[in-house]
Amino acid sequence: MYMETEVFRLIEFDTTKQYFFALKTRTEGKWPYEKHFTTNSLQYLGCYKSSARWGYGDQSGGSETFDDNGKQTTIIYDYEGCSCFKPI
Repeated sequence: MYMETEVFRLIEFDTTKQYFFALKTRTEGKWPYEKHFTTNSLQYLGCYKSSARWGYGDQSGGSETFDDNGKQTTIIYDYEGCSCFKPI
């Protein structure tokens, strides 16, 4: 049996909180009341530092950068919309 965790697709990041990352594996409900879940392992990221956005339409992209005691990790959003976060 696997453990399922709720994760969040679009959130406002807070520089005082720490975050985990995972790709969602299941969505429940219909927009705008969707809930996202993952059975993947959560990756610890640390504290939120900054965001970046580029392009337009299908050529657009974005990323979030986090800091874990000096180790910087940048998560680039995937095209399918599966990138999710979970605050601690």
